[in-house]
Amino acid sequence: MAHVFTGTGDDGSTFCPALKSRVPKDHALIELYGSLDEVNSFIGLARSLLSPELKEVNEDLKYMQHLIFRIGYTISGTPSISQDDLTRLEEIADRYYGAAPLKHFILPAGPAPAAALHVARSVARRFERVMVKAMREYSLDPLALRVANRLNSALFAMAVYVAKVMGYPEEPA
Repeated sequence: MAHVFTGTGDDGSTFCPALKSRVPKDHALIELYGSLDEVNSFIGLARSLLSPELKEVNEDLKYMQHLIFRIGYTISGTPSISQDDLTRLEEIADRYYGAAPLKHFILPAGPAPAAALHVARSVARRFERVMVKAMREYSLDPLALRVANRLNSALFAMAVYVAKVMGYPEEPA
């Protein structure tokens, strides 16, 4: 029978693809990979809560999940993102925000899919902060940081849009 575990991390270390060596599990680059995993998981949660009529949102979120893997590959030293990804995230953010512009700061709430997108956005912001910290020690592709920043904007715009489409009123902060 195959196992999902190897036991190699029982000593508190793990393999770091970027360094091609084992490092402590609290290493800056492992924190970065872990933050990416969290963002991807929360986007997956948001997708699971979407109703079928929000098909375009679902497709954009699926693109983002694949992009997050490509960000991870890029951080590991295999460039897998491009200026086209940055442009696409900007277009996604503009499209959703254009359909649901805000007049003031809002509480991150709404129906379950919108609230899950707000959580994904806040975790994406943490990923961005972790990346900035890791970049102080390691040479990482600066495009990855720009893409991470646009990912946050796109997730926010989507959360606001989904709340509006689902009839949830804005709650001013």
